Amino acid sequence: MDRDWSDLAELDGAVPTQPSFFAGGSLDASTTWLSEAIEAYPKTLPGLVSSHLLDGCGHWIQQERPDEVNALLTGWLDALPT
Repeated sequence: MDRDWSDLAELDGAVPTQPSFFAGGSLDASTTWLSEAIEAYPKTLPGLVSSHLLDGCGHWIQQERPDEVNALLTGWLDALPT
């Protein structure tokens, strides 16, 4: 982990362009602390296809709302070009 900065130096500032998906819970502390980063996803993740913030859900969205998360993921995967 300490070597990540040097090992990945050539990727500094690189923008991921592959299709991406984001899902988080509105009650997760991370979505509060990183709210500005999440709001910037359309710019910082140009391949972002789908983004969801689940109201009333905490950090472990896949455990709190497994059916909803699975539906979001499979819907996103089904929509990807083959």
